[in-house]
Amino acid sequence: GSWQNGEIEVATNESEIRHIEEMVAERYQRMGYAEDEAKEYSQTGVVAEDHYWIWVRDAVTFPGGIPGVYSRLIWKSNLSGKAGVAILPLTKNNTILLNINFRHATRSWEMELPRGMRNASETSEEAALRELKEETGCIVRSDLIFLGEMSPDSGALSSSIPVFLAKIEKQQAPTPECSEAIDHTLEMDIEEIHQAFDQGYIMATIRGKKTKVNCRDPFLTFALLRSMWKQAIASEM
Repeated sequence: GSWQNGEIEVATNESEIRHIEEMVAERYQRMGYAEDEAKEYSQTGVVAEDHYWIWVRDAVTFPGGIPGVYSRLIWKSNLSGKAGVAILPLTKNNTILLNINFRHATRSWEMELPRGMRNASETSEEAALRELKEETGCIVRSDLIFLGEMSPDSGALSSSIPVFLAKIEKQQAPTPECSEAIDHTLEMDIEEIHQAFDQGYIMATIRGKKTKVNCRDPFLTFALLRSMWKQAIASEM
């Protein structure tokens, strides 16, 4: 990138990186941070990582020539291809299958498309078929239809995720991973999904109790819009 072209330019020269770190640390101290905090928060490079994520903080120059630091999160699976996949499952009845999923990050129930991380040895298509079968038990009756790629959070995540439409042949018992909290799969038509988005949630029966389930999945929004543009759903109807 080039800050002179209105982009955020990443510093790669060691002396420039150290200079930016020092300037940012001084700025943070003027903002009221303690000296050790300011130094820690301006330190660039790999901040932390585990077997899923790498947190990188870069020394950058913002548009206007202003030095600073900026963080990004990298899925480790993204180092060998696309980080993950999402799938819009279309049944023979022209309905869509959606997971009722408890998400740890939001601490809430969410109505979502099946999706997940790609394994290092997989293509995106292989990952999509695996995730769909694991989470919903669905078997696809024809080739996947590529709907496009979306960035779940371009402000923090480095990844773009391919989204596919899958025409379902049959459905078996799902086999979700132990770390997933998918209560059940819900079958809805387009109008019902539109109404759920308009309201922002649905009430679903979970473990015998009526529970609020949020309807705000960006992958679902993207997939519906792209599929309508491509007339993938319209042609089936």
